[in-house]
Amino acid sequence: MFGAENVYSLLKRAGMFLKSKGLSEPESDAEVLLSFVLQTKRSKLPLMRSQKLTDIQVSQYEKYILRRSKREPVAYITELAGFMDFEFKANKNVLIPRPETEILVETALKLAKKENKNSVLDLCTGSGCIAVSLAKLGKFKDITASDVSGSALEIAKENARINNVLDISFVKSDVFDGISGKIFDIIVSNPPYVSHEEYNALESELKYEPEIALMAAECGLFFYKKIAGKAGKYLKDNGFILIELNAYKAGEIKQIFSTGGYKNIEIIKDYAGLPRILKAENRC
Repeated sequence: MFGAENVYSLLKRAGMFLKSKGLSEPESDAEVLLSFVLQTKRSKLPLMRSQKLTDIQVSQYEKYILRRSKREPVAYITELAGFMDFEFKANKNVLIPRPETEILVETALKLAKKENKNSVLDLCTGSGCIAVSLAKLGKFKDITASDVSGSALEIAKENARINNVLDISFVKSDVFDGISGKIFDIIVSNPPYVSHEEYNALESELKYEPEIALMAAECGLFFYKKIAGKAGKYLKDNGFILIELNAYKAGEIKQIFSTGGYKNIEIIKDYAGLPRILKAENRC
């Protein structure tokens, strides 16, 4: 498709090709994928503009560009995703970590420091990005991460090893069903919250991500109801729950937790000004 070219000409042609396919950030995608092929930082590419690629490198890059042209996310092509300035493995068994979820981690860290909280449960951990980031950046004595997917837990465990985190307890659990005999200061979660109707309207890239980690019954509210109904039993007195929101159903979700008896409910907005995190204190 591209032939034996240097970094500059290869990037230019790849960017034009991705743009012709309707990609929103073709130049950025082309750079990320080429830096992955060359095993170098993206910021160094301008300094390498005259460097020639081997036939094997060109062939590999061509395959990656074709995959991206079909809307496969870059993170699944490289099997790498950045989150909280750490690097995580990502594949089609887990959601790709997103910048908005960093607000959940930042809020948990501030809360733990202010309220002297030192135990946390991460429900629906997926890639483990939340639990691992909390372990790296906080001073928690006890971190438990759970997921119903065994495949996701294997990725989460690998991400803990990659980031030199050894003190997270990983548990296979359908929400709270596998959690027993423990209570926590903080429960965090980024649960599935896309309704079936919303899923059908999602952009093509999101269709590559696991449905089990995206979709929820009851118009996307199933897990909010389940967590609100049971979280109190797993929280210490005056413990907190922090949960990522479907921004378009924040009012309904807040009502679910209010009806559940939680107090001091607060909605925290994301970088775009959308309601993104619900913070609530245990009813006890």
